[in-house]
Amino acid sequence: MPPSRSLIRSTVEAYLERHPDERSSLDALLTALDRPADPTSRTTLPGHVTCGAILIDDTGRVLHIHHRASGKVLAPGGHTEPGDETLAAAALRELHEEAGIPPHAVSAWPGYASVPLDIDVHDIDARPAKNESAHQHYDLCFPFRLVEREAATTLQAEEVAGWEWRSLDRVTSPTLREKLLKLGSSAAVAEPVNASALIHNDAGQYLLHLRDDVPGIWEPGAWSLLGGGREAQDRSLEETVRRELREEASLDLPDLEPFAVEEARSDDGATISIAIYSGRWNGAPADLTLTEGVMLAWFDPEVLPRLRISPSTVDLVKRHAARAGGAAGLASGGSGLAGTPRPPTTQPGPVEADIWETVGRLARLFEAHDGARGLDQAQQWTLQVLKIAEETGEASQAVIGARGTNPRKGDSHTWQDVHAEVADVVITGMVALARMRPDDAEHYLQRQLDAKAATFLPAASSVGLAADAETA
Repeated sequence: MPPSRSLIRSTVEAYLERHPDERSSLDALLTALDRPADPTSRTTLPGHVTCGAILIDDTGRVLHIHHRASGKVLAPGGHTEPGDETLAAAALRELHEEAGIPPHAVSAWPGYASVPLDIDVHDIDARPAKNESAHQHYDLCFPFRLVEREAATTLQAEEVAGWEWRSLDRVTSPTLREKLLKLGSSAAVAEPVNASALIHNDAGQYLLHLRDDVPGIWEPGAWSLLGGGREAQDRSLEETVRRELREEASLDLPDLEPFAVEEARSDDGATISIAIYSGRWNGAPADLTLTEGVMLAWFDPEVLPRLRISPSTVDLVKRHAARAGGAAGLASGGSGLAGTPRPPTTQPGPVEADIWETVGRLARLFEAHDGARGLDQAQQWTLQVLKIAEETGEASQAVIGARGTNPRKGDSHTWQDVHAEVADVVITGMVALARMRPDDAEHYLQRQLDAKAATFLPAASSVGLAADAETA
């Protein structure tokens, strides 16, 4: 569903906290939010909410497009759609659809990831051919920085007649022009407003956080670094990451050093700059008080590709490990997930046993987590089976991305991504089976596999007889 009325209202109020003098000029928008009609629907009159993308290149110019229907020259933007989880996501989608610039080619502007830079109220002429009367658009405009200069501008021919980059003093909207001019020459520079902690121990392992699998949060259900966004009271990004460590895990590290500034992608495709601080800690994750997410655990860098984790986080950890000399330590006996013996690489039998041991631990962990939420057994099993369907959907999306068959997203995945998603389906299914049959999941799966083999694989004796017949 499109962004909710409550989200729009909180966004507008956050904007008005920054621009209290504009409240009277936004009376029509505030009135629309008080009415029962959907404030984002095209049919809601006398006006409805739209979203715009203010894209600024490294010289401070702003992208404008020529709309065929209105004849106006405006920033890319338009109506929300059911798949837009946030208002900024709607703006990014419109930027991609109208100008062909993909989300990964831009980054969210610091301080404006969820609050618009400007709310522009403009008139839309009647369109009798589409049975549309004259109305207004309440356009929430989110600023983005162009981070891939080579990104091609490919216009949506049926709606857009042309495009141009305009200097700030030629921006069409007077209210937006005023705000952009106040940003000055710093407009092309996006400083990080998020900070994360890359925590490692003397064994060369890295502390990762398994996030809750709920929609609307950053990297749901994935392993990530501890950290978060800068708040008003933080005097520096180091203070930000120290506060986040205390709040999320009751962890206070004596020494933190700046390591890198990384660009990560949110679920809506926007690129966000994150300051990374590294620190050493040799404690037990189980001793920490976790206030967000599911769990904390130590991992060797070499096992990270097997996890549900951002590729940029994997790359970051590997770069730090190489710089710290961690690779040599791994070769001499890292253990993957702390507390889990490394599976032998030459004996297939023990590997299977260790797999089921790990699956059992995951099943017990998730059971405890769901039990703490008050879910009964049937509810837990239902959610776990539905999780298989979700993972299957992600594998299907990865295949579409690897084949490039979605014209809007293009080549968004690789076949390695597909392999990882398929592995997630298998692992999720094994965990589901272990939760439903904790006493005999391994043997039950073996019996099912034997039955499939009897159906689809010829018996060894039949194969031999057929071969003998061919050579006779």
